[in-house]
Amino acid sequence: MMLNCLILGEIPNGFQNLEKYINDTSFTFLAEHCQTFNEALPLLETEAIHLLFAGNPPANPFTPNHEDQHDLKILVISYPDENPYPFHVCHEEILFPDFTYEAFYNTVHRLYNLIDMEGHETIPPRTADHFMLRCDNRYEKIVYEDLRYLEVMDNHILLHTKDNQIATTEKLDWIMAQLPINAFMHVHRWYVVGFRHIDHIEKDHVYIGTARIPLAKNVSQELERRYKKRW
Repeated sequence: MMLNCLILGEIPNGFQNLEKYINDTSFTFLAEHCQTFNEALPLLETEAIHLLFAGNPPANPFTPNHEDQHDLKILVISYPDENPYPFHVCHEEILFPDFTYEAFYNTVHRLYNLIDMEGHETIPPRTADHFMLRCDNRYEKIVYEDLRYLEVMDNHILLHTKDNQIATTEKLDWIMAQLPINAFMHVHRWYVVGFRHIDHIEKDHVYIGTARIPLAKNVSQELERRYKKRW
């Protein structure tokens, strides 16, 4: 199991290695770093985030005396059934400034075991290997491992699988919410790629088979980082 992590707010002083530590740990994956809760909410609503690192709120010019916090909270997120809110904080840990990698690793490893405990109320494991996609008046079974990339067209979205091309009028945001966030990435306004099928990465494009897929500006470094932790 991979722990999907979200950083919310500005990283406090003394935690400059946080993103590096998340990236260097084999079972943690940095899904996003959002400055505000409104930015983070769509990702939280996908029910895919395990750990939320709560930093400082963005600087506010109207409160110049605001003091930065001196620790960092790690919140374990759960998505219980019939909860009126999009998520629930079921556990909290605290990291202190100038923490070492060993301290970080021990903390997240303990949380990993907590989340993985049988019967613990947390994110339901993704047991299915597919999702069902509405295509006009029928439904298509989309197997995650077979999905190579998505292409946004004028009035529909084209899903390129290993053996087929499937068109749908479903919204891209809805489709993205069905995909494992550590296996797919939105790399361009018109494209989402599956890491498993990438054959070659260049500065401004990737190859999946013979398809040359453009990358948005400055996305290649982030793509390479996530690609190293694919599936």
